[in-house]
Amino acid sequence: MALEINPDDISSLLRECAAEYILPRYKLLKKEHIETKSGPNDLVTIADRETEEALDRALTKMFPESVVIGEEGVSAGKKSVSVLQDRSKVVWVVDPVDGTSNFVHGQPIFAVMLACVIDGRTQWGWIYDLPGNRMMVAERGGGAFIDGSRLKIKAGDKPLSEVTGHAGSRYFPAAMRPILKSYKEKLGKVHTLSCAGHEYLRLVEGKADFAIYSRIRPWDHLAGALAVTEAGGAVAKWDGHPYTPQDDFGGLIVASNVKLQETLRQTMIGDMLNEYSKAV
Repeated sequence: MALEINPDDISSLLRECAAEYILPRYKLLKKEHIETKSGPNDLVTIADRETEEALDRALTKMFPESVVIGEEGVSAGKKSVSVLQDRSKVVWVVDPVDGTSNFVHGQPIFAVMLACVIDGRTQWGWIYDLPGNRMMVAERGGGAFIDGSRLKIKAGDKPLSEVTGHAGSRYFPAAMRPILKSYKEKLGKVHTLSCAGHEYLRLVEGKADFAIYSRIRPWDHLAGALAVTEAGGAVAKWDGHPYTPQDDFGGLIVASNVKLQETLRQTMIGDMLNEYSKAV
């Protein structure tokens, strides 16, 4: 489906929504503006909800033929990710405040993420780093940019002991955590920022070599995965298959190059999956 999208207009919309609904509440949230969802560490704020609602209104006004889904609408049962299975629809996928826990605790590691899925593929992606006032924009076949500067991940061939990346143990099934811990001791620095958007930014800027995720909700990964691919990196599911907007289950491995991705998939991921299979 043809859709005329001006990426600068969308960037401006993200900045406007952030300026109105998110930034005024940074470090000024009241207790009644913070709630939990699936657990005590799964937070949602008034900023998340109002930003997502504002983007829904604006995007459907700009593109009446499109559909908007977001983390908060799906969590509340108002929207469904199943719409991504219909390749005839134009779908905007929103993460209004990625890194909500950081936002709540006054840590400058959060972002707004947006992806546009057309004909079943992620065609556009945006990651707006609010504290850093940086806008990442990626277009399928057109490259990835931060504030107009093209991103290109440098090819490298580091030994595993020197590669650095992101993986958060608490997001993995319990049976996998000991294996993940053992590999963290074999690799360079491995940690989580509790914000996929910033982890993807570090990957496309060459500040991290890989990231491993056990959950692949679309608002967390569509924009970033497109950016990494357009910048020359590699993205695949744990089983080696390509990652698509229609995927909503399984793990994801993102790396600066195919060789590193495949090495980590065959070693760390393989060992974690073997251990998990014994436990279930």
